Parts: sequence; C-alpha cells; structure tokens
Amino acid sequence: MRFGLIAIAAFALTACGGAREPHPYPQAAQAHFYSACPRESAQCVCTWEAITRAVTHEEYEAAMARFRETGLMEPRISRARTKCVEQTRVD
Repeated sequence: MRFGLIAIAAFALTACGGAREPHPYPQAAQAHFYSACPRESAQCVCTWEAITRAVTHEEYEAAMARFRETGLMEPRISRARTKCVEQTRVD
C-alpha cells in the first residue's frame, strides 16, 4: 500500500513538473532567438531550452506577435525566463 502511494505521488510530480522533451522548432527560430540573446550566456541557453519545453513553436510565434502588439508576454514564457534568471544568478 505504501509503495503504491509513493509511486502515485512520484508519477503525479513527474506529470506536473518533470522535465519535458522540447517541442520541435525550426532552426531559424533558434537562430533568431540567439541573435538577441547570445548563445554564450548560460541564462540564454537555459531560457531557450525552457521555452521549447513550455510552448510549441506555433504558440511561441503567436506569443511574440502579441508581445509586439500589446507589450504583454505569454505567462509560460515569462516563467521560463524567470526560472533561468534565478538559476543562473551570480551573487
């Protein structure tokens, strides 16, 4: 019984917050991202990887269009960036 509860809890945690496989993105989208955020930056690499896991390419393009029009960023992209800023912060 106890093992069953542990297995269910582990599955739930993995399903909710585990590392996802990245969604496929065209090479041009990645190149465009890195033209504004250098590949040499650990924060930029982390952010790109987090974004590709959080949203599909189509969602990303729609979010960028909305951002250009309204100045409001898709929350999943903001969370990805914030997580990476916190992870790569040097005190």
